[in-house]
Amino acid sequence: MNIPALSLCMIVKNEARHLSRCLSSVQGLVSEIIIADTGSTDGSMDIARSFGARVIRVPWEQDFAKARNLSLRQASCPWILVLDADEVTDGWEKEALLQLLDNTAVQGYFLPFIHYVGSTAGTEYVTDNVCRLFRNDPEILFHGTIHEEAASSIWALSDGRIAYADLPVLHYGYVDEELLLKNKTSRNLDLIRAALQLDPASYSLRYALGTEYYQQGEYGSAADILLPLLKDTMPGHGYTADIYLKAAYALQAAGRSQEARAVYSDGLARFPDFTDLLECYARLLLENGALANAYGLLLEALRCGNTAHKYPSSSGSGTSRTSLLAGQVSEQLYLFGAAKKHYVQAVRFSPDLTAAWAELVPLCLLSDDEPQLITLTGAAGGALSPATLRLLVPAALNARASGWLQALAGAPQLPAAVRRVLEVLPELFRQHANLPAVAARLERLLPEHEAEQPFIRGYLWALACRTGDADRAAYWLGSLSGCRPGLPAVPRLLPGTPAAEPATAPAAAELAYAAQLLLQAGAWSSLLGLYRSAEHRLQWTRLPQPVLGGLLQAPAAAQEQWCSIFEEMEHQYSTPAGAAEWLLYAAIAGSCGRLPRLEPAAEQALRASGSKAVLIGLAYHKLQLAAGAAAGPVPAGGIPRLLLVRAALGGDWQRTQSAPSSAGPL
Repeated sequence: MNIPALSLCMIVKNEARHLSRCLSSVQGLVSEIIIADTGSTDGSMDIARSFGARVIRVPWEQDFAKARNLSLRQASCPWILVLDADEVTDGWEKEALLQLLDNTAVQGYFLPFIHYVGSTAGTEYVTDNVCRLFRNDPEILFHGTIHEEAASSIWALSDGRIAYADLPVLHYGYVDEELLLKNKTSRNLDLIRAALQLDPASYSLRYALGTEYYQQGEYGSAADILLPLLKDTMPGHGYTADIYLKAAYALQAAGRSQEARAVYSDGLARFPDFTDLLECYARLLLENGALANAYGLLLEALRCGNTAHKYPSSSGSGTSRTSLLAGQVSEQLYLFGAAKKHYVQAVRFSPDLTAAWAELVPLCLLSDDEPQLITLTGAAGGALSPATLRLLVPAALNARASGWLQALAGAPQLPAAVRRVLEVLPELFRQHANLPAVAARLERLLPEHEAEQPFIRGYLWALACRTGDADRAAYWLGSLSGCRPGLPAVPRLLPGTPAAEPATAPAAAELAYAAQLLLQAGAWSSLLGLYRSAEHRLQWTRLPQPVLGGLLQAPAAAQEQWCSIFEEMEHQYSTPAGAAEWLLYAAIAGSCGRLPRLEPAAEQALRASGSKAVLIGLAYHKLQLAAGAAAGPVPAGGIPRLLLVRAALGGDWQRTQSAPSSAGPL
């Protein structure tokens, strides 16, 4: 097929780091390449000529539009594509491009630009639509000293029409490293200010200045510049939607909430399907405690979906990020079923969205919905990153979720050493497992994978505790002193385990880690002994939340003994942590058919906490009393009690202060 009759026009200065990538992306898509060099000294032009480019020298006069227009006039093809060196075409198909160029009804096309931001390209991004593909017409020119644009000159034509083309362009120039190397912020501000001295009323330059302040986080200055522009916007103006978004958010970030609300409302009246605007307004309402109204806006944003083809946008707007936020708001509204659906939707949109998994995993595990996690893990396939797997694998172990752990073990990106460990550990979940055989399998993994998996020794310690082999338990725990120096202090709390008396009691983090290992190994007697000896130093609701699901997998006798230990202790129910512990106690008691104890003074303290989750838990308790016996995990149609524990804790199971590091092979 013939190469499209398309000229690529660029202005370049010292872009040797990027130019080859850019020009490689357009091979076979353009008939000629014209590069206006404004003074390169790094070999950029040698790279350009190696791709067959025609290089022209142009003076740099602090004016991007002037330099671009000089390159346009050298084009010989009927259509022109304009790119910068740090931009690349992404997946363009020649057939689709030829069809666009054959359309006689349009003079230009808006292309979706994906601007990567942050420290790493390919993760977070913002998008907008820029007219960079247009006819070779002497009247179509760029305007603007900086942030130059050609759309206005097309609209000025009698038949000027710009359509949208689904031809993505990836832009790497806003990645932190590039901004630092090129000192873009300082350069842009200098150019804009100089241009404004010549034309202080310029709409586009004022917009550019406000945008620069916005990108630097100087939100008060950005709002002061952008707000007046809203009075002068015209229908169809390319900047309008973006100005509403930036002005409203800048006001919000600057603490000017009332002004921000007015701008959000006006903007949504004009652009009711602008998902970024809907989501940002929802966040403002959340700051003011208007949960129901914020949730309504998020549902509307999800209904509109990804509208990046119409408006400037950012990664996940209307899809994964909005679904995640909708789930978090749903939880605050105690709509746990809806929250789970939103988190599932977020993971389906973006299978490796770690933040969504972090919310979904405890929600499923605490509501006994392991099958959902198995299904999603299978659907994600090889998309799960090491960072996400480091979250999921310990959660499955802590919850003793053998089916889900098996699904995770099939992840192709798991290190071989981890996979071999995961093939063994589910055996520990079986009540009548062949424990000597399990120990032998784990010990065989030590010589080969000691460097990768030092905590195999931790499981061997917990397994020895389960079998009652005190000498082996002491040996394996002592061998962990190099990687967890505080852990060998734990045995002094385990009756019958020989260990030297440590100078100090084990730290809370080491107690938490040991408790997880014992729970995962099913060493219930040792775990309960640790609980009895450590008392309030071992706070269950400060452990990773999947542990709570694991407790409900314990045999009924172990659960009853756990409840007895809890009842022997004194508790401060007036604190959030104390109230959450009582909710956990009520859940475990209900699981093993036991009626929780609650003295009048304790009930009064719990009610004084003001926690909605606690009040619901107390209502369930009253229902049980009325029935005269424990009614199971929850009354029919109620909220699973472990979700009430999560709600009382605020739901954030990854907070450092409430969730020590998980025990696991990753």
